[in-house]
Amino acid sequence: MSDPNLLAGRYRLLERRDRTGTSWRSRDELLNRDVTITEVRLPPPGPHRDWLLGQIRAAADLRHPGVTTLHDVISAPERMWLVLESVEGRSLLQTVRSDGPLSSERAAEIGLRVLDTLTTAHERGFHLAATPETVLLTPDGRVVLTGVADPAPAGNLRDLGTTLFTAIEGRAPDTGPRTVPRMADGTPMAAPAAGPTGSGPLAPLVEGLLSADPSHRPDATSVRLSLERIAPHSTASRSRRGPLVIAAATTAVAVAAGAFWLWSRPAPPAAAVPVPLPASFAKTPDPCALISGEQAAELSLNPRPSKDGPGRCVWKSDDTGQPTNMRYRLWIQTIRFSSGEKAHAGYTRFLKEDGDRTRTSTNLPLILTRPPKALPGIAAEAYAMEATNQLTYNTGVVFRAANLVVSVQYQRGGETDPGGDTREAALRTGRWVLGSLSRTR
Repeated sequence: MSDPNLLAGRYRLLERRDRTGTSWRSRDELLNRDVTITEVRLPPPGPHRDWLLGQIRAAADLRHPGVTTLHDVISAPERMWLVLESVEGRSLLQTVRSDGPLSSERAAEIGLRVLDTLTTAHERGFHLAATPETVLLTPDGRVVLTGVADPAPAGNLRDLGTTLFTAIEGRAPDTGPRTVPRMADGTPMAAPAAGPTGSGPLAPLVEGLLSADPSHRPDATSVRLSLERIAPHSTASRSRRGPLVIAAATTAVAVAAGAFWLWSRPAPPAAAVPVPLPASFAKTPDPCALISGEQAAELSLNPRPSKDGPGRCVWKSDDTGQPTNMRYRLWIQTIRFSSGEKAHAGYTRFLKEDGDRTRTSTNLPLILTRPPKALPGIAAEAYAMEATNQLTYNTGVVFRAANLVVSVQYQRGGETDPGGDTREAALRTGRWVLGSLSRTR
């Protein structure tokens, strides 16, 4: 009997890599290796779909250390899942924000590797972007491009100038009006900060690459020669001398082509900050109004909730095509007491009941994988717990705010939560709910 938690009977999806729920850290159970799986929603039959399929075929033929390898494709009528090499690291932007600007030599070395990757990919008809957000630096020294080409004409080499400037200055340059590059989910990348062109041995090259007039920008050969003069021993390049022709990607399918993005691990959530709340709630807040449709979609849920009993609301995954362990459900329950003292007594009772619980409401055995534990800094008092009935995995966050007790339960299919996915989602939802309650009058 096939495992319903496996995609194509082989790939186990473990945790989301992006906020849109289209890219996953996964495990190839057959070959026993980690992979990244990205879902691509196909456009209607026609030129756009043909272009996208052509890009996927080009990616399949590309073998280069600067590009994540495409291992497999799983096809369905309206979507495809791309099985990609799993690569961990930080973007160049994350690196300079954390560690400070790079030396000119290190920046030139990275620039050479980026230029080599762009050239190789273009020769095979595959167009990549090279922005500070899409240049991934790995612990083993690889420099991997993780984005598709920006729709702006001649965007690749100008983006390389932006990347080099960011590397040596620690911030983005003020390049004037231009098309704003976007992440695979359509989110605009960080706006450039105002400032000078830069300094040091790379300054003349960077100034030329960032020129508003394309005719004043150096060609790929000149860029390579300039970088090789600065990079230590020029070991970063394979000394390729072929021309690089910059092509524009079709705007209408730029987001769909974002399937080739490789997502670095998200930063850990920020520490809890106390939220100012009303001293008392005169009526029970509607649980269905405590998170927005956009927030529900961020949790891979249908934005339209439904009532699930008095003071209780439920959101569900509406994509039954996903494996069982990638289907989610969220409950939010609000209980109002006549006073804060009675709410405290009710909260204390819930805490004890959850700690003592051994079976579900449908009498299935319940295993507490994380017993109730206090969460400081959240409302007046709060705790979190995690449990599985071996069919689903659930994280609960319960907190008291004045005379109100709120329960957030986020559930996924399967009996484990290896990436802490439900835990992070439940805590995030709790913060959203607190934010909504803080605006209650």
